[in-house]
Amino acid sequence: MKQFNASQSSYGAIETKEIRDPLADAVQLVDKPATAERGLKITGGLVRALIKVRRSRDRYFDAKLFADPAWDMLLELYAAELEHLRVSVSSLCIGAVPPTTALRWINALECKGLITRTPDPLDRRRVFVSLTRETVKSMEKFFRSVPAGMPLS
Repeated sequence: MKQFNASQSSYGAIETKEIRDPLADAVQLVDKPATAERGLKITGGLVRALIKVRRSRDRYFDAKLFADPAWDMLLELYAAELEHLRVSVSSLCIGAVPPTTALRWINALECKGLITRTPDPLDRRRVFVSLTRETVKSMEKFFRSVPAGMPLS
C-alpha cells in the first residue's frame, strides 16, 4: 500500500494542515486544567448547575438508564460543603432513587470512607451526612482536572 506524502503536492499539505490544526487545538484543550487557565472558581452553584444538567437527561431518557446515586450524592454533598451547609440523611435521600436505595448507597459510601454521619446534637432523631476530608480533596482534584474545553455549568 502506497503511503501519502503531504509534501508531494501543495493540495496535500493544505489538507494535512486543515486536519492537524483542529486536532492540535483539541489536544491543547484536554491538556489544560479547568480552573487555572479559565480563572474558574469551583462553587456550590457550579456543582449544583452540573447536577441540574445531569438530571435534565430524565426529560429525554428513562432515568433508570442513568441512575448513579453514589455520584449524585457526592455531588450534592460537595455543593453543600462549598456552601457551608449541613445535609441530613433524609434530605440526601430525596432524589432520583427510592429512599431504601439511597440509604443503601449512603451505607456503602460510609463503608468506603467517603462520607461520615454525625448525629444532630439538638435533635437526636436527625443525622447529618458530610464528605470526609479526603473525599473533599478528591472532589476538588476531580473538578480541577476537567479539561478547559468542557463546560461545567
